[in-house]
Amino acid sequence: MSKYTNVSIKHLQTVEERKDALKVRVAVFVDEQKYSLESELDSHDDVSQHWVAYCDKENQDGTVEKGVPVGTIRLIPKPDGLAKLGRFAVLSDARGLYIGQQLVKSFIQYCKENSFNTIVLHSQYPRRGFYAKMGFMIEENDDAIFDEDGTPHIRMWMRSL
Repeated sequence: MSKYTNVSIKHLQTVEERKDALKVRVAVFVDEQKYSLESELDSHDDVSQHWVAYCDKENQDGTVEKGVPVGTIRLIPKPDGLAKLGRFAVLSDARGLYIGQQLVKSFIQYCKENSFNTIVLHSQYPRRGFYAKMGFMIEENDDAIFDEDGTPHIRMWMRSL
């Protein structure tokens, strides 16, 4: 198993940089969770903000790879100060290092600093506890479980940023 150190979160600015986000998304959503590549690629990438978590990766043979993309998150801007959190993923061998928490915190901070007042997300139902720990809530009138690409999801909110 690889060892990751020196976590840094980068707000991506170019289409070229977004390739790192896509590498993580394909590894997690397509290769690991078996979603189709077609469902992973959508028209929202071009209008969204993207972040990637980078780490130095120490391999079993002792070599170190610098700046390896290990996590990503995407913000789709919606009307009326609403931000949609999506395409949030961390490579399986980098989980447990609080990289996901760092990505979500960076996302929330960006929203606060850029006139967003509410965040919404569609959580895979089994992963809703992670978002609850980060401050997201399932609203009483919005607690229906729904299917998204063959997986049960639930809508969660963070209001009054």
